[in-house]
Formats: sequence, structure tokens, C-alpha cells
Amino acid sequence: MTGTTTQHGDGPGVLTLLGMHEPGRVRDARVRERCRAALEQRRRRQRSPVRRSWHRRLEPAIVGTLCSVYLFEVLSRAVQLYRF
Repeated sequence: MTGTTTQHGDGPGVLTLLGMHEPGRVRDARVRERCRAALEQRRRRQRSPVRRSWHRRLEPAIVGTLCSVYLFEVLSRAVQLYRF
């Protein structure tokens, strides 16, 4: 610890001087309603993956094709290099 903590009064006793700050009932209800609405909206988005369903089928096909072409090129270059 540095010596500056005692100059500013930042000791453990300072926390006891702070009071509890809780939101009012109206604000609390409003925040909870906003959170519930956001969660429900997120659930609705996750339930309807119709827009992105083609990604799940097309992306693996493209990646598999590219990997196959790359493997074919590597093998053909190895055959050319070593002349099997």
C-alpha cells in the first residue's frame, strides 16, 4: 500500500458510511419488463432460422469442395515432383 491512502481517508471504514441504493418499484418494474421483452425477442429470433438455413447446407459443401480441390492439387504436385 502506498502512504496516500491514509491522506484521502480510503480505509475500510469508508464503506460503512455508504448507504444502500436500490431502485424504486416503478423503475425496477420498468427495467424488468425491458429485460423480459429483450429476452423474448431473442428467443423469437432463435426459433425462426428460416433465413439462414441455406447457410448450414451450402457452407459445408463449399468448404468440402475446396478441401478436395486442394488435396487433389497437393497430390498431383507430389506425383509430378517425385514422378511415381
